[in-house]
Amino acid sequence: MTLSEYYNESYKSLMLLSTDKLSAQVLPMSKGQLQFVQEAKNKFLANKDWSDLRILELGSGVGGVSLELARLGAQVTICDFSNLAIDLAQKLFSFHGLEVNAFVSDLTLPEPGFSGKFDIIIDGHLLHCLTEDYQRASFFKLIKEYLSEDGVFTCETMVHKKKIFIPDNFKFDDDTYTLWQFLGSWQPVRKISDSLDLENEIKQHQLSIRSFFYYSQMGMVPHQSFMDLPVEILPAAVRMVLSH
Repeated sequence: MTLSEYYNESYKSLMLLSTDKLSAQVLPMSKGQLQFVQEAKNKFLANKDWSDLRILELGSGVGGVSLELARLGAQVTICDFSNLAIDLAQKLFSFHGLEVNAFVSDLTLPEPGFSGKFDIIIDGHLLHCLTEDYQRASFFKLIKEYLSEDGVFTCETMVHKKKIFIPDNFKFDDDTYTLWQFLGSWQPVRKISDSLDLENEIKQHQLSIRSFFYYSQMGMVPHQSFMDLPVEILPAAVRMVLSH
């Protein structure tokens, strides 16, 4: 299975839903991250209305967060590696009578095709899917290129803690903090960084940390195989806001 097929697989069941059922399933799942983005905007861009903002969501999936921000008046652009995710997002935006600029792109490669600068760039749970150093370096370079001078980058990402349960068909490399999954062969699927290493990585890429909070009781699910595990043995979460 290729990584493209791997990411598309998670959206196949959603393709079977009617648009109203898709909306009813996706939007409630976006509430936590939506609230985080709204709080970051209110704190760091308080002088701007939502209608003044250009927003870019990277690794958007079906685009639930961006859809809610478009409802507030923001001009939104979404991007995901999965063409099925973008197809579903466009369907969802159309159902709600909203416009969206949508891209299918591998954001670790040059020239994604965006135009202009963005006031808010949102990581839609993409960073922890980038397992190689060169992928992450390319991602942070893209943030710096497209973020406006007074803009902010919001990111909610999974981080390591001492006790994480690893189900069958997965293995975890303690040296590189990489989660591997057997997909016909072993493939790296998640980077579950140590939070201190993550801070150092950000500084290495010359981005400023405006806020950085570690949530040990906010369990993040790397894959549906982890879905029923208690929070205590899931990866923890970091919510951070970065700028130039």
